[in-house]
Amino acid sequence: MRFAGTSSLTIGSLGVLVVGVGLGACSLDETMSRSDVAGAAASGNTTTTWSTTSTTTTGTWTGAGGAGASASFGGAGGALGVGGQGGVGGQGGLGGQGGEDACAGLDSSQPLVLYLSADDSNSMASPTHAREVLDLHMAPSDFLRIRTYEFLNYYRIAFPAAPQNQVALYTEGELGADPGKLDLQLAVRSYDALHPRRPMTITFVLDTSGSMGGNSIERERAVVKAVAKSLAAGDIVSMVTWSDQQSTVLAGHVATGPNDATVVAAANGLAANGSTDLHAGLVRGYELANQYYGLTRLNRLILVSDGGANTGITDETLIANNSKDGDKEGIYLVGVGTGPATGYNDLLMDTVTDRGRGAYVYVDDVAEAERLFVDRFDETMEIAARAVEVELTVPWYLSLEKFSGEQASTNPEEVEPQHLAPSDAMVFHQTLAACNPALLDPADTVTVKVSWLQPLTYQASSTSITWTIDELLAGPKEALHKGKAIVAYAEALKTGLAADLVAAHEAATAADPNGTDPELVEITALIEKHPAYPQ
Repeated sequence: MRFAGTSSLTIGSLGVLVVGVGLGACSLDETMSRSDVAGAAASGNTTTTWSTTSTTTTGTWTGAGGAGASASFGGAGGALGVGGQGGVGGQGGLGGQGGEDACAGLDSSQPLVLYLSADDSNSMASPTHAREVLDLHMAPSDFLRIRTYEFLNYYRIAFPAAPQNQVALYTEGELGADPGKLDLQLAVRSYDALHPRRPMTITFVLDTSGSMGGNSIERERAVVKAVAKSLAAGDIVSMVTWSDQQSTVLAGHVATGPNDATVVAAANGLAANGSTDLHAGLVRGYELANQYYGLTRLNRLILVSDGGANTGITDETLIANNSKDGDKEGIYLVGVGTGPATGYNDLLMDTVTDRGRGAYVYVDDVAEAERLFVDRFDETMEIAARAVEVELTVPWYLSLEKFSGEQASTNPEEVEPQHLAPSDAMVFHQTLAACNPALLDPADTVTVKVSWLQPLTYQASSTSITWTIDELLAGPKEALHKGKAIVAYAEALKTGLAADLVAAHEAATAADPNGTDPELVEITALIEKHPAYPQ
C-alpha cells in the first residue's frame, strides 16, 4: 500500500482497515516493502484501494494516528478507527479510539460507496491444493498461497438461480461480535447452465516433461478424459504436448460425441519425459486454437502442468493478446494444476490464468478431474455474465474492516471487473464497522448494484436492490453462516494457529449442527488433519 505516492506497504492477513474515506489498501500473502511506515499522518481525504494480491493507493493518508513502533502499521489509534486497540503491529494497529472523534473526518452527507471484486467465479485452485496438503497432515501455508475468495468459489453456497440472461442478488447480515460491527454477505447468482450448450473448440496444451511422472501424469490423463466425457458431436479438439519440444497430437479433430475414442486414446497415450519448453507449446497451441476458432463457439485453451515451467514476457503477451475481447470473445486460457502437493509451483498457473482470463483449478486426485470437468463443467468453462461490477452503498458512518474478495475500492477504476460462470455465484463476505456504534440505525439502507455485459452480445445490463439494516438482520442466515465457516477455514489455514483452527472448526460445526452438509463435513475433517489442531 502506498501513501501520498511514496511509502509502500503490504500486509498478510484477511483484510483489515480503514484509513481515509473508506479502506486502506492491503495485500494478502505479501510482506512489508518498507519497515518504517508508521506514526503520525497528515489529515486529508484519499481514494483508497484494498487488494488481496497487490495494489497501490495514492493520495494522502487521513488520520491522527500516534507514533507506532518501527516496522508496524499505525500508532495508538487513527481518527477514522473503529474502536478498540486491534490491528497489525504498533500500539493501536489499524483500530482507533472509536466514539465521536473517530467520526470527525467523515462526510455525514454522503454514503460510503465501495466497488468490490473477487477473482472470476470459476477460479478455485487454492482449496483443493490445500486439501491435498492437509491429507498429508501437513500445513498448507508452508506450500501454497491461500486465496480466501477461491474457497468461496469452490465450496457451494445455495442461492436460487436467476432467470436466463439475468443475475440475482442476495444479501444476508447479522450483528458482529463487537458493538457497531455488521457482518454482511453478498451473492451475485447467475442463471443455470443452458442445455444443449454451444459448440466448443478445445485446444489442450499438455505438459509431458519428466517432472510430470507419477500422480501428475495420471491426473493430466484424467483431465483430458473428463473433458472428453463432456464433449458433444461436432466439438473440435486439438492437442499439443510439450516437454523439451512440442508435438501436435490432434489438430482440428471433430468429436463424435461424449467419450470420443480418438481423444480418449490420446489421453491414454500421454507419457512424461524430457525437459520443459512451455513457450513452444503455447505458440503451437494458439496457432491451432486460432485456426479452428468459431465465432459462436466456446473457444478455450486448456493448459495442464505441474507448474515446473516459467513464463516470460513473450508468453504472457501471447496469452493476453489471445484472450482479449474486442467485438468477439477471446480464446480464454483455463489452467489446471496437477501437483505434487508439496512441490507444486502455484505461480505459473496463477499468472497465465490472470492473463488468459479463464478458470484456475487444481486437481488433487483423479476423481477431482471428473468433478471439475463433468459435474461442474459449465462452471469451469463457460461464462454467463461478462465484466461483472459490484457496487455496495452503505451509510456514511460505516467502513470496511474485513473483506474476503480480491479487490475493493472507493474508486471503480481501481477494481477490475470479473466474469461469472453459469450455475454459479460470486460471494463477498465482509465486516463493516461503525465509527460510533450509537449511529448504527436499523432504518438506514444498504444498496447493492451489479452491472455486467451479456456474454455473447456484449449488451450492457444492470440490476440493484436495497434493504434496510433491520430487514437484513431479520432475514435468513443459513448462507451467511456457511460463508462465515468457509472464510474462517481459509483464514485459519493462513495463520496455522491452533486457536484459529479451533474457531474455524466451531464455525463449521455451528453452520451444520446435524452434519448434513457434505462440504462443511469435509472442512471439519480437514481442519482436524492440520498438524497444529489440538488432538
